[in-house]
Amino acid sequence: MKWIKILGVLVCSLLIGATAAYAEQTPEWSLREREDISDVWNGVSVGFAFLARPDAVYIGFYSYDQTMTVGKRPFDSDRWEFKKLPTKIGWDSHNSIAMAFDADDCLHVAGNMHACPLVYFRASKPNDVSSLERVEHMTGDSEARCTYPTFTYNKEKRLIFTYRFGVSGNGVQIWNAYDEKTRSWSRMLDKPLFDGRNLMNAYFVGPTLGPDGYFHVAWVWRDTPDAATNHDLSYARSIDLVRWEKSNGEPCELPITIESGEIVDPVPAKGGILNSHVRMAFDQKGRVVLTYTKYDANGRLQIWNARLEENGWNLVQATDWDFEWNFSGGGSLPNEFELGGVRPSSADTLVVPWKQVRANKSGSTYLSLDTLKPCPAPKQTGRIERPEYSPEDVALINAIESDDSRLLKRVRALDVNGERWIFRWEAPDANRDRAQPDGAPQPTKIRVLKFVHNDE
Repeated sequence: MKWIKILGVLVCSLLIGATAAYAEQTPEWSLREREDISDVWNGVSVGFAFLARPDAVYIGFYSYDQTMTVGKRPFDSDRWEFKKLPTKIGWDSHNSIAMAFDADDCLHVAGNMHACPLVYFRASKPNDVSSLERVEHMTGDSEARCTYPTFTYNKEKRLIFTYRFGVSGNGVQIWNAYDEKTRSWSRMLDKPLFDGRNLMNAYFVGPTLGPDGYFHVAWVWRDTPDAATNHDLSYARSIDLVRWEKSNGEPCELPITIESGEIVDPVPAKGGILNSHVRMAFDQKGRVVLTYTKYDANGRLQIWNARLEENGWNLVQATDWDFEWNFSGGGSLPNEFELGGVRPSSADTLVVPWKQVRANKSGSTYLSLDTLKPCPAPKQTGRIERPEYSPEDVALINAIESDDSRLLKRVRALDVNGERWIFRWEAPDANRDRAQPDGAPQPTKIRVLKFVHNDE
């Protein structure tokens, strides 16, 4: 699941660009300030964490000595505050960082774990990174083989924590809830949400609160650590993250298994569906749309969309490419394809952004809102569209400053008090969680570029 977050960073970088034809137009955003934050560990590509709060911006990253580090940039200060935590990352791209605040404004941090004991820290003082301390256990049960830590909230803003217990191909999904009064965690679900019955495990996206008031999740099952064994795109929803049901309202008894869950598209193992390439979004009418990939009859990778409609799931192929990527094997895969979720492009069209990495080819596929079938791009209204950034700022965002050819840009955008802060750093492509043959690249900076909006 965390590779979905990492690829979200990559898709964000894919979408940052400017069109030369519009260079004479005032861009939407102008650079106000650039600020270097810290040297970063760039032996692996791994998910960092970014939060904007009323008092400050908070980030979680691995400093160049491989130590998990939390940074705070108060709005009333011109300096970053750092707290190094007693855990160091190795050569593993799975070890992403998750951060969240509870109702008392105390920070919680988890990360640097891939099928290993829980790594979790909690602040004892509100809005204070210096008070972060290691907490050995949440509940003390099923915490010896944790991966993919994720914080979220229910509708009442109660802090929720979920993680996989087990390993790829054999795991269950655990959900805990936090109580500020007792400063303790308890099981939110008395049984796992997903259970592979020692035969598989679920890689999921969500839970995402939709316009219909439901939390939605989608997932694929995987039989072994081999990514080619992903199969069966599946779905469930919940009004409260406790009671789950299928799309027709039929209750789901927990844990959800391959036999009891709702299968949206029965893509077989080795059929081209990849856990890191499942996206969830909603169309102009509030209907959930799942975007994913699978092979066509000739073994070429194609984009598909599944939309929940009155009569069930409508599955529609979006592309007809010659593109081939027959992924397989274990570890974090070198990425050859990037995929975004659908978003509205006009009143009656949707758009899906994508990139074929090896061919350095990117684009957008437009879809009819009515049918989900490919359609022409919507006509221009006659008004010249403003670029988001000037060509000079685009070049600054996309620049690779290191002369190490292994390094690629990583970008994450964050809305901060009406501004847009773009964090950028450099890291290599995934290497199946093996050490880089020539060792880690030399230190590079994580930097923030702060943009202000230009009024028309």
